[in-house]
Amino acid sequence: MTTSPSAGGSLTVDRALKVLQEVVLDDRPVLLDELAARVGLSRTVAYRLVRSLENAGYIERDSRQGGYTIAATLVSMSVRTANRFNPGRRLRPAMDEIVKATGETVSFHVRNGLQRVAVEVAEGVHSIRRVIPVGEVLPLCSGESGRVLCSSLSDADLEELLQEAEGSSHDMHNFRADTASVRETGYFLAVSLRTPDVGAISFPVPGPAGALGALTVSGPAHRWTAVEMEAATPRILEILKATNTSPSAGS
Repeated sequence: MTTSPSAGGSLTVDRALKVLQEVVLDDRPVLLDELAARVGLSRTVAYRLVRSLENAGYIERDSRQGGYTIAATLVSMSVRTANRFNPGRRLRPAMDEIVKATGETVSFHVRNGLQRVAVEVAEGVHSIRRVIPVGEVLPLCSGESGRVLCSSLSDADLEELLQEAEGSSHDMHNFRADTASVRETGYFLAVSLRTPDVGAISFPVPGPAGALGALTVSGPAHRWTAVEMEAATPRILEILKATNTSPSAGS
């Protein structure tokens, strides 16, 4: 395969976009030699393009399998773009109902490698409320949402993940017990776990293509206390069940 610039375009940019497309469309990490062969480039040229895409945060090297896969910046950009074209997202009705029931901010998070991305947010109704930007990228293991996203992992996969994520989050105490609690109860709640003076309760629900996601309700700890979260749980579960997004673990 030869590579030529599109009319009025840049050969280097065209090549970089082709490399990025190969990584995005493959379900597994793609080795450098494979990328070079697919795009019709020398290994040296392919490596320079890969490094540029990696430095920009669009792709990253998979430490376990080798090769390259999509990275958090690309996921965050795709989420922001998707929001412009799909205002009627599947989870939004349930999230809006939960906001009405609790008054607090509701967010939905999915995993991307060792990180998690907030792909949908319904803001709370109070003037003082939890603010979470759509597309926010955080370490996978952080916070209540992280506990939920990791709850479906096997013990072996969880141990491997914790080793890789070591040092990426400050709230790792009792992480294994916390994920076990999610599997047992169907949710996880805490106060000041990741962010001081913030209470949050998170539920495992099906995400895109059936993957596990975390739906989290969060707010100021003086109002959204552990008692308030426990009291609101039956209503939240009722809303999720009514909209066919009931928790996929625990209860």
